[in-house]
Amino acid sequence: MAWSATERYGLDVAPGEFALVQDFLNTIAEGSTPPPDLLATLDSARSWAMSALEAWGVSGGWPHGLPELDEASRKHLVKFRTALFISLFGADAGDVEELRTGELDRVLGRARWTARAAGGHVELVPAGVGWQHFASSLLLICYRGHIAGELKRLKTCRSRQCNVVFFDRSPNNSAIWHDVRVCGNRENVRAYRQRVKAGS
Repeated sequence: MAWSATERYGLDVAPGEFALVQDFLNTIAEGSTPPPDLLATLDSARSWAMSALEAWGVSGGWPHGLPELDEASRKHLVKFRTALFISLFGADAGDVEELRTGELDRVLGRARWTARAAGGHVELVPAGVGWQHFASSLLLICYRGHIAGELKRLKTCRSRQCNVVFFDRSPNNSAIWHDVRVCGNRENVRAYRQRVKAGS
């Protein structure tokens, strides 16, 4: 099953459970030649959620599906996506929907977890229902990635016009463009024109 939001940009899918975080963030419209925002309408949000959760379930990462999204849940997911994007990449990392002062913490603060003893160790598992359970799952994935030192490889494109999220597989974690031929070249041309203008 395809990760539809990520693969529409021609990107490699992030490994393991990072694929879900990457795909969720890539539902946003990329800035230069934007395909539609996959969470912009209830129908498109339902279609994305169904395919993403099926893809995650195939990999063993999702024990049960989300209840069918309603309009209120869709709006919560859009705000959560913005909050997660800002938390991972910074408020100036792209043209994302603005959150009111303090709303970032309120949105992320709705995530819930419980502790469970299994196999001789204690693990955190997501709690809540519907979109809240889904959001809690994504934050737990990010937390586990941070502990493992892998979260830093999940990046947003450096281009000012692009919000695409990619997984950096370079040995020294040095990639800055989701596609160097598109965004890298565009930024190099822009910088060159600025230098020429400044020189004249």
